[in-house]
Amino acid sequence: MEIIKNIKRVSAIAILVAGTAGVAQAAPVSAVVTGTGNVVFQETGTAAITVTPETNLTAGLHNNTLIARATATATGGQIAYRWTPDASVVRNNDNTQRTISGRTDASNKLDVVSTAAAAASQAYPQWFAANSNASTLDITVRTTPVSQAVAADTYVVSLDAAVWAE
Repeated sequence: MEIIKNIKRVSAIAILVAGTAGVAQAAPVSAVVTGTGNVVFQETGTAAITVTPETNLTAGLHNNTLIARATATATGGQIAYRWTPDASVVRNNDNTQRTISGRTDASNKLDVVSTAAAAASQAYPQWFAANSNASTLDITVRTTPVSQAVAADTYVVSLDAAVWAE
């Protein structure tokens, strides 16, 4: 009889402990709701770029011929520029050198190089950030120094600009 009483006591304690453990657990007792907020980082400024083609260019042999000038400006920071990625093809693994196709006949090619008081970005080497954190950048576009026969056609010089931070 004594054994049965002890078994009943142990069982009662086990039930009490198990019941108490269940009470200590927390769980949602209503629908879960979510709160959100849009965290916005504003641009530090705006960029602008103007490309001005040279006029009266004629087909024929060219080397180091000035074909366009560009001015890029930034409000609120340093200016940077790049060649528009889909508008030309990189030459010689040098992001300043490009090949532009003719608009009338895509087989017509023009090899060009851009120069500016800017350095290639370490993280984004296709971008050239103005030296001394300048907010204005003058860019020149010339035919390459190697003589090339340029066919009569229209060649589009397309450059991008952005406010830069690195």
